[in-house]
Parts: sequence; C-alpha cells; structure tokens
Amino acid sequence: MDERLFYSYNAWRGGAFALPGDTVDRDIHDKALSFVREKEILSLLGLRQTGKSTLSFQLIHDLLEEGVRPERIFYFTFDDLSLRQELSASFGSFLKIVERFLGEEIQQRKTIIYIFIDEVQKLSGFIEYIKSLYDLRLPVKWILTGSSSLELKAQIKESLAGRVLSLSVLPFSEAEIFKGHGLTPPDKKNIWRFIFGETTPDNKALKKYQAGMMSFKQRIQKLFEEYMVSGGLPAVALSKDADKKQLLLKSYRETYLDQDIRNLVREDKLWVYQKVMELLASRTGDLLNYSNIASHLEVTVDTIKRYSMLLEKTFIIKNLTTYSNNIRSEILKTPKVYFTDLGIRNSLLGLNSVSQIEKLGQYGIIFENAIVEKLNTIAPFMGHEARLHYWRTKTKEEVDIIVYTPERLLPIEIKSDKKIQTKHLKGIRSFLAKEKEKTGVLVGRFEDADIIEEDNIRIYMLPYWMI
Repeated sequence: MDERLFYSYNAWRGGAFALPGDTVDRDIHDKALSFVREKEILSLLGLRQTGKSTLSFQLIHDLLEEGVRPERIFYFTFDDLSLRQELSASFGSFLKIVERFLGEEIQQRKTIIYIFIDEVQKLSGFIEYIKSLYDLRLPVKWILTGSSSLELKAQIKESLAGRVLSLSVLPFSEAEIFKGHGLTPPDKKNIWRFIFGETTPDNKALKKYQAGMMSFKQRIQKLFEEYMVSGGLPAVALSKDADKKQLLLKSYRETYLDQDIRNLVREDKLWVYQKVMELLASRTGDLLNYSNIASHLEVTVDTIKRYSMLLEKTFIIKNLTTYSNNIRSEILKTPKVYFTDLGIRNSLLGLNSVSQIEKLGQYGIIFENAIVEKLNTIAPFMGHEARLHYWRTKTKEEVDIIVYTPERLLPIEIKSDKKIQTKHLKGIRSFLAKEKEKTGVLVGRFEDADIIEEDNIRIYMLPYWMI
C-alpha cells in the first residue's frame, strides 16, 4: 500500500487529526462506542451516505481521547481501488500491510489494536478472511462498515454468526437534524417512554410534557415539513438549498442502482427494478400486492417478490407485518410498505414541495410514513425489545401501528387531520376490545394533547410534533 495514501487516511499518526466542526453527534454514538469495548466484531450497516464513515472517525477520536496510542489505530477504505487490487491478489498481504506500519508482528502484541475497514463489501470474500483472523484470537478489534449491500449482510450473517455486533446507521433523526443546524433538540424521552410501554401518564403529566416542548413547537413543525419532502440523508437534510437537495437525491438514486443493484439484477432488468421502486413509492402505506405489480409490469410474481426483498435488504423500504397472536400468521400475511427515507421516495415520483404533495392528495400517506419512521428510529434506543406491526381484520377493521413490547400492545392511529373525528377512533377501540388492552394513541395535527377516557380505556391524543 502506498505510504502517503496510508498516512493521509490515518492522519492521527502525525498528530494532525481533528473532527470537522460540523460533525453531528449521532444518536447511535454511545451504543457504538460501548460495542467498540466488546471483543466481538462491530459492523455498522445502512443506506449509503448515512454517515457510517463519519461515525467511524468519531469512534477513532473517542479512542484517542481515552488515551489509546495513535499507532494502535488503523483505518482502511476499500473505496481505494489500488488497495482492493493489491489485496485481491492475496488477502494475506493485508496482515503484512498492518504489521509494516505497526512495526511488529500482531501475534506478539499484548495490547489490542483497532482496525477500521470502510466499505468492506467492495472486496468480495474478505469477510471470510476476517472470520479466519478473528478465530485465531489475534489482539485485534475489528470495526467494519458497509453500504446497503445484500451480499455483505448475507456474508455477515453466515460467516460471522456469534462473532459480530451489528448496528444500523439510519438517516438523520429529528434530534440529529436539530444538532446539524446548531440547535438544541427537544427532550422527548417522557413521550417515548410512554409509547414504548414504560409509563402511562395521566392528563396532568401529559399536559406537563406538552408545556415542556412548546418552545420547540414551531421549529419542529418547520423541520418536519422539510423532512416530509426531502427526508433525512445527512447531506440533504443539512443543505439549505432546495435545488441542491434535489440534485443530491437524484445522484443518490443513480448511484444506488449503479453500485448496489447492478451486480444483483440483470442489466436488461434494471429498468424493471426502477419501475418497482416507483410503483412502491406510489403505494406507500398500502398492502404489498405482488400480483398486481407483476401484472402491471408484465413480469412474474417471483420477480416482484425478489426485487421487493432486495429493496428491504438494502434499507430502501421497510415492510411492516400484521400483528397476530399467531406468529406464523404474522409472517404469511401481506405486509405494508413504507420508505426508510422520504426524500428518496419523493424523488422517485418527482415530488419536491409540500404544495405539490398536497395537490396530488399525498400529504396524508407521507405524514403517516414520517411518523412510522420516527418510531422506527426511536425503537432501538429503548430499554427493551419493541416491534412495530399494523393490524387489519377480515372485516377491514384496522390500525396503522401496533407497538409490541413485553409490557403491552399499543395501537396507534395516524391521521393528518387537524380535528379529531369519531371515525378516527374506531379501529383503536376495536383493537383494545379484542386484545383486552386499555391504552391507545391517536396522532394528528391537532393543537393540544389530551386523553379520552371511556369504559375503562384511555385514548391519548398526541400532536405529531410531540412524537
């Protein structure tokens, strides 16, 4: 490996390393740092351009701050074609490169060294090589990052089972967007604790939660509206130029198809894959009807199922399964589809403003998708396992979200209306009666939080900006 290139990537070895001033402290940062201290391999996976490399450098900065000597930290990126070519000839040369810059054999060391490898999926088979080194019990802590690569996820699952701790690096959350704009984010922990089953506040406590967030209300509403149009990819979310946001999203879409999908889909079928993306974007929040899409595109149902699976495995879409007491039934019933990033979704349909979205009658479903993704972003940080489902019966009673936790089942209906209507509560009431639960939530654009108490049940009215 070229020496100058190595030192440019590993600037801390020359004492000239500092994080850029605009680096955003990610929600996942503390958990990732705690995993760096564990013996298992750490993998950071997610959509491309969500900040995995930046998080790696934050972790390197943390290690240096903790007193780890610079020469014990190595960073490599497989974006470097010359390095990939060198290693393709012999994976064994990787250890030689490390030992050359370490100045000794790794096996002779008594203290751990930290090896970060960015875009590890770009060198086919290297995961297997890392597995073999890990099993030798070398004094190495491995930190791997990878863009949304189906092959990488499969390799990690198969080759590193029991050896890896994986974290998903998602688009920016609301709190991260606040921090990216130099603002202090609102503290919503009390509401999150309620939604994910840890508390059940009375009306007095609920009003207090609302009062504590009132000073943030207008800023939350403004950023939420931008998020509904442009999503949360870091570079997009932090740009103040609307035209630049659209160019970034267009570039993202093209890069995704060219680098993530081209090797997984036949060249003459790439257009079908893009059409599936566009059709799913137009059917956000709907049940995923494979037969209907296949008929529309004149391809097989199996093709649509495979492409939908690829879209989910590469983090573009998120499928919600139906809630059922029967686990087998949950798996077999038709999922509902949402997009992980609304900017990508809207870019596929040429939507770039709220007025355009409203004119086409899509505000409600985009609003729903935004709330679903907020909950998906929060769930991993709660103290216990939480799963999101939807609920629908044969008689078409339905609820948008069921939050499943060990403590309870919480039905959440999402409406973009500004006024509460009786029909909005129908599905919640039905679910609570059938499941013998006592708490439900209606999320909407109304002004104030409140609780409707009836027949020993509570239905919480939560303004969307409080979530």
